[in-house]
Amino acid sequence: MSAISALERVVSIRIIQEDAESIYSLITTERDAVFSLGIIPYYALFVQSCKEYCKFEEDADEIITKVKDIRNHIKGYADSFGKSKKKVSAIDQQEDEQFKSQLRFDFMKSWNIHYNLGTYWTDDRHIIGNTQQLAAFVGINDFSDTNRNQKAYDLSYYIGSIVSSVRNGISSTYSIPHIERNARNIRVSKFCDLNTNIKHPFFSCYNSKELNLFLLHLLCNMNFVKHILKPMFSDDNIWIFRVEYIVAYYTFRALQRLKNYAENNTDIPADISELEDVIRGSDELFQTKFRNCMMHYGLDNQNVLSEEHIEKSFYGMIETCFDGMDFKSYREKILAFSNRIITYLESKFDSNSLELEEL
Repeated sequence: MSAISALERVVSIRIIQEDAESIYSLITTERDAVFSLGIIPYYALFVQSCKEYCKFEEDADEIITKVKDIRNHIKGYADSFGKSKKKVSAIDQQEDEQFKSQLRFDFMKSWNIHYNLGTYWTDDRHIIGNTQQLAAFVGINDFSDTNRNQKAYDLSYYIGSIVSSVRNGISSTYSIPHIERNARNIRVSKFCDLNTNIKHPFFSCYNSKELNLFLLHLLCNMNFVKHILKPMFSDDNIWIFRVEYIVAYYTFRALQRLKNYAENNTDIPADISELEDVIRGSDELFQTKFRNCMMHYGLDNQNVLSEEHIEKSFYGMIETCFDGMDFKSYREKILAFSNRIITYLESKFDSNSLELEEL
């Protein structure tokens, strides 16, 4: 084995270990229900990526399939916008029927008085999640399912057991990295319930319901990372950097697909020039070989490491892939890009029109 191949193996394992320690620190401290639902796709990404790297084979069952499905929700809106629109509409319709079915009398269903979208907010009025998005994350198809609590427990136990096994296995060979936390025991305390079938000033009156919900789901993903997850760790945490990168990339892809759709269809009144301005500069940020290493743990033969830069932050991958740019500068570029997207998305909603309540 060449020196660089050995280096790629070691760094892959160390990144897995650092991610496992960051996730473990959350599993052992955080109990907020909204946070626990919002973080699941990133736990699932870790579990599935570890299993793929280790070529870990299991007999297929419901939980294993669910973890794969949850992981795929991270890139769910990067398909063609036509597919995303159908997906958003199907989730909305499913939740509409679920909440309508809970009305006491059938004749009340036609009154359209039920809520079908719960929204969750920070104290300073940034939306960080919604019930349609979270139900899709964890595959809640039926609130009347008497086994849903057991299924949730089984899923949590499976994810926790994988994380624990990985960190314990690697710690027998490598020293445990220190994970610096800035906050613990966070709580999401604000909410507002809405009915997506009724015109509300929170949503743009110029957009279709599907486009409003599509943009809302993207905003919730971005804001969850920015306002909830990221402040919990130090700026140099690698797992947080990877999550922020992945969410920014797939949000960019979703907006790019929306722009492409709007250029060729007339049913979506998206401002093409505005979208072009928002996603400009993405080519220099999301080169293919680096993106693959952010989504997956295998660095073998990816040419993202060099002995020259290995002692630098994030093992010198930024310097190797981006012509000598350092980790801090690249991280700031990703942050600026993410903030530009968030500013665009937040401009499509009027949060001041809502009366937020305490959970």
